[in-house]
Amino acid sequence: MQIPIEWQYLNIAIKNTKEKPPYIFEPYENPIGRFQLSCYPLSDAPLEFKKITQEELSSKKWRHSIDCSEKNETHIFICARDDQALTAKYIYNINLRNDSRILDQLKITHSVLDSIVIVPLQERIIAANLDKYDRFLASLVASYDLLYSAINSNSYIELIIVCANQIDAFLRLGIVIKKQLQSCSNDIEIKYLFQDENEKGILERSVFNHALELGIINQTLHNELSQLYNLRNRVVHRYIISPINTRDMVEVSTKYLEHLEKVRILLREIEEQQIGKSFGIYGNGFVRAKSFDNVEIRRAHSWANDKHLLKRFNRKITSEKK
Repeated sequence: MQIPIEWQYLNIAIKNTKEKPPYIFEPYENPIGRFQLSCYPLSDAPLEFKKITQEELSSKKWRHSIDCSEKNETHIFICARDDQALTAKYIYNINLRNDSRILDQLKITHSVLDSIVIVPLQERIIAANLDKYDRFLASLVASYDLLYSAINSNSYIELIIVCANQIDAFLRLGIVIKKQLQSCSNDIEIKYLFQDENEKGILERSVFNHALELGIINQTLHNELSQLYNLRNRVVHRYIISPINTRDMVEVSTKYLEHLEKVRILLREIEEQQIGKSFGIYGNGFVRAKSFDNVEIRRAHSWANDKHLLKRFNRKITSEKK
């Protein structure tokens, strides 16, 4: 479904809340209501679905009702789509009934409901991988806040760590795109972009090796990145127990920033190889924009907000009304 940029996904924002139904959203700024969506296999559908006629099931239209309690008013929407039972709610304080802000949010809610599509079974793996790819990009976007914060505060250890993470991320994305170019496919080798808590991930040195094998980097750059990685480990793990000085970290930080730019340019070249193809992350007729518009900037800011979940880095998302 198409979630408005202004809406924050709360399941990951609220501590100890699992990513399971209901999936909860509310505006980043001045929330006065909350949208919830639950999705179940039709075989496990709640009792209210027993009341839906076969004609309603075929029409795929939303059945709308309003429930009132002492404190809240809830708009309830239920619908069956393909093999899934969907229940959506928009909840707000009953004192806000007919408030223009609530009416605006209800219009948005209807647009969101109209946008919902059940991904065909055979396409659900790639859909899940694309979601992980988006989360990867969100983390990469947010990492620049940490990078600039480290630069501005002369926090050398943090700068080295963030640069190392970004170089690793650029190479991982380059590997995924290069493999798509070789196979002329949309397949995303998600093991490079996502590592679950209990998974054994691909280590940075292995990423360097894979990038070398695919021709993304040459042997000289591979050696330089390996040497930098050794320096990073020395700074992170042996700063106190080794002769390294804080002054030495200035040079290491500078080298990391230089190599970060080298790898970024290499990634851009690989991306451009795929633009205009009929496959891949950057294929299907996409072209590189000369500049970002306000919508793309707000989307990037929302990604960063969701990754940080700290007021220190929080950005305003709502578009200014003219």
